[in-house]
Amino acid sequence: MGNLIEWINSQIAWLPSFGQLLVWLLLVLLLATVVYLLFSLLLAPFMLLYNRLTDKNTSNVPASDDYLLGELTEKIHGTALGEVMEVGSGEARSVHPARLYNEADAQNGLLLPVGTKVLIIDFDERGIALVVQSKSFIAD
Repeated sequence: MGNLIEWINSQIAWLPSFGQLLVWLLLVLLLATVVYLLFSLLLAPFMLLYNRLTDKNTSNVPASDDYLLGELTEKIHGTALGEVMEVGSGEARSVHPARLYNEADAQNGLLLPVGTKVLIIDFDERGIALVVQSKSFIAD
């Protein structure tokens, strides 16, 4: 190691002091980057295993046969977007943009005001919740 440092010093001896300092700084940064990449490659399988064993949120979109209970925090009127807060999971509440599930209701200009209890039927490809008004809402 000492020979390597002496060799580098002899190679950059022609540079002014500021230039030598800059070269050493770049070499230290390069060494730190190499060490970081090596640790990342060596520890990546363990991190992947840890995430797989501990991650409970595998998807933000529920299964197709799962209906979620929600409450509107912004009104939905016809084809306009509103906002729904999921309230039926028993865990943390999440808020999603929402629109009506039934196209006929949207075309007829159905109005669901703030506070309306709804069922979240599905999510579209953009993550917008598709909702219908819940006639028999059962709260915990």
